[in-house]
Amino acid sequence: MSVVIVNENKKYDIDCILFDKDGTIMDFTLWVRWAEKFINLIGETNISYDKSLLAHALGFSYDQQTWDPEGPLAIGSLQDLLTILALGLYQQKVPWNQAYQVVHDAYQDLEDTFVIEDHVKPVNGLIAFLEQAKAHNIKMGVVTSDNYNKAIEHLEALGIKHYFSTIIGHDLVQHGKPYPEMVYQACKELNVKPEKTLVIGDSNGDMILGKKSGALASIGIVAVPSMETTYLKDADSIINDYDSITVKKV
Repeated sequence: MSVVIVNENKKYDIDCILFDKDGTIMDFTLWVRWAEKFINLIGETNISYDKSLLAHALGFSYDQQTWDPEGPLAIGSLQDLLTILALGLYQQKVPWNQAYQVVHDAYQDLEDTFVIEDHVKPVNGLIAFLEQAKAHNIKMGVVTSDNYNKAIEHLEALGIKHYFSTIIGHDLVQHGKPYPEMVYQACKELNVKPEKTLVIGDSNGDMILGKKSGALASIGIVAVPSMETTYLKDADSIINDYDSITVKKV
């Protein structure tokens, strides 16, 4: 039997770990760069708008390179972000039909020009922890608010897709986070029980996902040490990196 030890003081006898992706597996600064370029591409049209207002609407700051862990950029779906940006333009007096088209055209340009491999990097300690879990035959999966195909692309860019036996995107379920459907589907595919599963994520929605699904524990990760952790109010434990978790045989 293997146990996961968190912060040297909590032990969990588990069969499975389900990871959120952005901010949990991948360093979240990737998405700040992505959102900056997205908003800049909107600026290549002939409309007038305030970039800082659009950034604020998504939940990040241009000047300080920081983000709101409870904001849309951190926990929203792609469709959420497209709608928020179009609404932001509409609120700045751009007609809705034009705002919608401008945002979607800019997103297509972003898809064609933003090279994920130039920005993506894993959260500290992740690879070594995945190796530990694999060596102890712990099953692993990803449950993400991103779309399935995008999740595959990002995991392949990191070179870690092979660690995960199931990947559940927002588009593969009827109800996304914090509803428990992603955990239920992942556990079914992995042939494990939620009560023998850890959920690791960087948002309180991930923590609630764990609670609602009956997972053994919800582990919050805050990969920026200077960031407050109070928003993870439903976490059973909070870590800053994967060096805080070990797997041992008992």
